[in-house]
Amino acid sequence: MEHYGEVGVPDFLRLMKSFLNSEIDAESYCARYFDLMVKRMTVGEEESKILGIGYHDADDYDADLRLEHTILEPELKTRVAESLAGLTALGHKI
Repeated sequence: MEHYGEVGVPDFLRLMKSFLNSEIDAESYCARYFDLMVKRMTVGEEESKILGIGYHDADDYDADLRLEHTILEPELKTRVAESLAGLTALGHKI
């Protein structure tokens, strides 16, 4: 059985800040977000809800394919900022 490791909210906060500070691009952000989501984590219900929304936001991003539900990088950044604010409001920081 493959060991996936354990992550926490600070891992997501670091990733979100890196994206919002333009240290990584949207494609890298989404790929890393998906990688984090498959790892074991113990978070509260509110954190889980915010991280789940973040997963769907990353899944909605597509720079090439324009469908009704897809978003571009500016909208992704707005949504990531909202998720970051939500986690921060719950007392999380790095």
